[in-house]
Amino acid sequence: MMKGAIIGLVSMLTDIRNYSNAKGTGQVFSFNLADEDSEIRVSVFGTNLRTHHYLCKNATAVRVSGGWLKASNSMYNSTDNELEMTLSVDKDGVLVASNEIVQQRKAQYIKIGVLSTFTLRKKVDIRGVISSTMAQREIQTKRGTTTNLAKVTLVDDSASSVSCTFWADSASLVNHWTVGDTLEVQGAQVQEYGNDISLNCTRANVRQYPANDSDLTEWFERAQSSQQIFEPVQKTQSTARPPDNQEVRRDTFVFQCSPEMFASFRNVQIMQVRCGDDEIIFSRDKRGGDVSLGQMESTPIAGPSHSTINEDD
Repeated sequence: MMKGAIIGLVSMLTDIRNYSNAKGTGQVFSFNLADEDSEIRVSVFGTNLRTHHYLCKNATAVRVSGGWLKASNSMYNSTDNELEMTLSVDKDGVLVASNEIVQQRKAQYIKIGVLSTFTLRKKVDIRGVISSTMAQREIQTKRGTTTNLAKVTLVDDSASSVSCTFWADSASLVNHWTVGDTLEVQGAQVQEYGNDISLNCTRANVRQYPANDSDLTEWFERAQSSQQIFEPVQKTQSTARPPDNQEVRRDTFVFQCSPEMFASFRNVQIMQVRCGDDEIIFSRDKRGGDVSLGQMESTPIAGPSHSTINEDD
């Protein structure tokens, strides 16, 4: 349980949704709580959250206490924080408005041309001019559901371009933009698309400057008149995906854990790693000490797929 209270600015506020599970029914919404140094995702649970949601939407800053900290879930968490918070306002959780002054994080804008030096899923701040747009459209996901998607391509004076994607509700933002507008994007997530780097801006904070209302306008007009070519940012060799028919070998695969977990791993005989419906089993014939793993062999069985690593003495 979190000790003390934290105060910050609210961003990325989601709508209230109802849930039902083995623990019961209720409502939940989430937001990112930020100050000048960092941010953390907060999920608020309760039976009636309208008042709390209105507070988060309208208060300059909020104060949170009585929350529980847990490991961050990168599937839903747009921050770089390794932790996230759950807050039950029907129990010990407290969420109130605060009059304290909280400074916003200062953006650290990078050139589009250096995006390939960042690891996938890293959050970055960029500033560029829209060179093309793809209007909002409805698409069907692999799960069979439908959602909205829109894209813009940004360029800057590094002579590079990057495609920025906006999913779900954020896709409607693109309808208000045009070629020549300047965008300042904070918290875009580095991704890969084909052989290129792209940016997922769905959960990013975006500020738009209309054409002719930015210091980049004159530069972009000169670039257009000279027919400058902007090259898409290519993936580096370390992030490139090999062909499907090419066997991949990674000599080292690192699981980052807390120091307290070391003693537990030294004494296990079998370790199971679950990735969705798939499972990998690491087994060995002796315990303790540094070990070298033998050849991985896939063993087809009914149900989830398993792979077994046999250790050579």
